[in-house]
Amino acid sequence: MTPATSPTTFALLTPEIILVIAALAVFLGGAFAGLRAGWLVALGGIVAALFVATVAAPADGVSGPLTIDGFSGFVRWLVLLLGALVALVQAGDGFRRAVLREAQPYQSTAEEAGVFLLLVAGLSLAAVANDLVLLFTGLELVSIPTAILLGLKRTDAAGQEAGLKYFFLSLVASSLFLYGVVCLYGIGGSTEMATIGARLRSAEPGTVVIGAALVPLAAGLILAGAAFRLAAFPLHFYAPDVYQGTSPGNAALLSTLPKVAGVIVLLRLAGLAIGPVAGAPVGYAATATLDLLWPAAAVLAAVSMTIGNVMALGQTNLRRLLACSSIAHAGYLLVGIAATAALGSSAATGGAAPGGAISGGGATLFYLATYAVATIGVFAALTYLGHRWPVWSATVPRPPREEASTIADLDGLSATNPIVAFAIAVCLLSLAGIPPLPGFWGKLSLVTSALEVDAGGWSPRRLAFVALAVTLVINAAIAAAYYLRIIAAIYFRSTDRGVQSDGGVGAGVGMIACLVLVGLFTIHPQGLFRAARRAGGAVLGARSTAGAPTLSSPVSAVATVAVDAAAAPEPRLP
Repeated sequence: MTPATSPTTFALLTPEIILVIAALAVFLGGAFAGLRAGWLVALGGIVAALFVATVAAPADGVSGPLTIDGFSGFVRWLVLLLGALVALVQAGDGFRRAVLREAQPYQSTAEEAGVFLLLVAGLSLAAVANDLVLLFTGLELVSIPTAILLGLKRTDAAGQEAGLKYFFLSLVASSLFLYGVVCLYGIGGSTEMATIGARLRSAEPGTVVIGAALVPLAAGLILAGAAFRLAAFPLHFYAPDVYQGTSPGNAALLSTLPKVAGVIVLLRLAGLAIGPVAGAPVGYAATATLDLLWPAAAVLAAVSMTIGNVMALGQTNLRRLLACSSIAHAGYLLVGIAATAALGSSAATGGAAPGGAISGGGATLFYLATYAVATIGVFAALTYLGHRWPVWSATVPRPPREEASTIADLDGLSATNPIVAFAIAVCLLSLAGIPPLPGFWGKLSLVTSALEVDAGGWSPRRLAFVALAVTLVINAAIAAAYYLRIIAAIYFRSTDRGVQSDGGVGAGVGMIACLVLVGLFTIHPQGLFRAARRAGGAVLGARSTAGAPTLSSPVSAVATVAVDAAAAPEPRLP
């Protein structure tokens, strides 16, 4: 049974409660007071939640259906940071006119900001969940508000098609995940994750029989549900159409926050099967879970990154191209998940040091953070650019405004908007993995974690992960081709039209914030990497062996850059 809740449980949920209160304020203000600054209130609520999470960081422990550890602290911080950045992008997604005196095609509403706050609260809730019911509730608070935002933001045919596609596929993914949760409940006899993990690692004959029947179903269904949120194969096909049909702000949301949810689910699943004590006996159900998870994740990783990058090569629409890029990055993230499961399985059978799985989990979280910040930066820049300059004459009526949506629309951007051009170039180079930008360190850490599998000798599993690492490197080279194509259009082509830069101040501020974060992580990535590694250790059961404080975050890592730079030399990444 799940431990009973107490006032302490609700105190630990203070950041999420602040987000819900802010959402209610936005809803009521929009309905009864004519509130139009909904995104400003949303940003204030997220900042307040960040402040509370900072000054009142709790000690590690379990309270009711919550677990507070390094992983939940890291992911909560990451969610709130990304939520603030996406809120800035969404605030500028109304495309306020800059020069032309014409009606706006779209005006943001307070309801959108309130729904977005509930989405962020649900994702943060999933990070701290120690109970399957609470985890499922948090994930649904991500899926349902996302579908609502897709329907609210664009009311044209393409926007409604995008919303419906995402809605129906999210129902399928949620159903698959729920069936997987039911199988875990059947194995553990409880919805509490710690109890399920103990049963998975148990060598009792009854658990072995039940595990043999339910573990394949549980692992497969949960992985399928997570694949949709990651936009990974085989549930990736919705991404290009949905990204193209929706707004740049919603595309920024889709490409980042649901991926955080998918990583939460998969790392929690791996953590259930990996024992917290090195050398402790591990039962059949746990080893079977890991032995099923790593080959499935490895195959999905290889196929996802290859399909995504190959599809992106032929795209001219920017949002479709970035959707294909998102599919490829889902494959990169799955490399870390596969390495985590394989290293955990090897440690359980005495074939590797137990710390190897921690490096895989840390590499996944590190890459997730660097990818998300760079991706939001690109979409913030596209949002800020807004529309192309219209062309008409005295004999031709003024045409409707055209959204800047293709690579050709960025031709000559360095001459007309040098700051925006520089921000896009830096973020794209980070996504491509060009050193010394943080995306390079992220890919390097993923490759290193894959090469750690069975590093003491050669085995079929070792060969599989060497092939996976080589596939990642080849795909990174393929991805550089289409990222550089965009940069070439920005810096080496001329244009006779240009863009209006009418996307609003909020999107511009979000773009600069992402550029600053990419720059800070470039100067000193070790702070973020240490925080990610401690978080990976916490979710994989290493709380008892971690000597350093675990409640770290990307933001706190950035704040200590100057101090760390003056300290003793850091070990090389990863």
